[in-house]
Amino acid sequence: MLKLSKVAVALIALVMLAPATAMAQTADDLMKSRLGTTQADPVIAEAFAHAAMPVTAELRAKALECWNSNACDTGTGGKLTVAYADGFGENVWRGVTKMEYIQQALTYPDVGRILYSSARGDATQAISDIRSYITQGVDVIVIFADAGDALGPVVREAKDAGIKVTVHNGTEVGKAGDDYVANIAEDICGMGAAFVDAVRTGNPAATNIVALGGTPGNPLSATWQACAEKHAAEIGNGVSIISKQDTNWTQEGNFSAVSAVLAQFDKVDGYIYEYADGFRGALRAYEAAKRPLDFVVALRTDEQGLFCDWEDANHDAFKIFYSSGQNFQSRIALTAALMAAEGKDVPTHIKVPFSMKPVTKGLCNRDLPLDASVSTLVDLDTLKAMFAKK
Repeated sequence: MLKLSKVAVALIALVMLAPATAMAQTADDLMKSRLGTTQADPVIAEAFAHAAMPVTAELRAKALECWNSNACDTGTGGKLTVAYADGFGENVWRGVTKMEYIQQALTYPDVGRILYSSARGDATQAISDIRSYITQGVDVIVIFADAGDALGPVVREAKDAGIKVTVHNGTEVGKAGDDYVANIAEDICGMGAAFVDAVRTGNPAATNIVALGGTPGNPLSATWQACAEKHAAEIGNGVSIISKQDTNWTQEGNFSAVSAVLAQFDKVDGYIYEYADGFRGALRAYEAAKRPLDFVVALRTDEQGLFCDWEDANHDAFKIFYSSGQNFQSRIALTAALMAAEGKDVPTHIKVPFSMKPVTKGLCNRDLPLDASVSTLVDLDTLKAMFAKK
């Protein structure tokens, strides 16, 4: 049997974990490397089949046009208009998620127009954006519903207008199957519990855990934090969430939040949070406070800049566990809506597999944008163009 060298093994790991490139990969390849399994809902399989289609120079140019302008004609002559109503689009993770949706839409010849909007964290604006799409007569609306149940009435308006609506990333805006087509997410409650377990895996003696969240009151953070608190209480032995802090999903927000935590507590064993790139601000807070990086952090996303920071720190007590950026949920949500528009059966709840993994050396690739998620399906050349310095 062929025995691979350590260098060869490392190179294979980088290929499996790096963002999708021009190298041909099948849908099964992508699912295995991103989800850890090829056993998933048929909608997910269909979405990954489209994601595996080649990104030509022409498709990339059109995708960048759509991404920069927030509205574009695809040039296919397709009759369908698809729209993405983002509750908050002003960070890199959301920007990559937006591109996932755009690239996915461009693999469907029936899609003739692509629209995008960000409510910038304003629930009133989020409602207005969706109502505008209804007025325009779009065929599909994909929603990142940061405003949660406040969107329920306007989502029902969209359904009554015959629009296929899907929601992704763990928020509810009514009842899936009745008020809209489908909800696409990981097990968000399970993720909160998995965060706590990951901290305890990194440090079995960990008891004091801080939960960081995004914009104040957002339902995504609220859901997993509540489940994390419940799970910590079930573990007992002093394990508890000692503080919850909002960060607005920014590095500066993390710096402020963690600075406040360090001023209040002498010892923090672990942090749990959605956003890896944002947590880089927390490291600056430790540096400013002249405190050692002696904690475990469990994260949902996997922007590699934090992994580079981890390599640079070279501190044995500093450990990171991560799940997946899950940027590609916008692809799955779009595919689900388009399948529903074709009259196909779509489950009301589509669970996206996830697992917690320890950060290891080799995940940091300084040839890639530091803001890039390790698991994104957006190809390398597109990522570089998206985040090129102006």
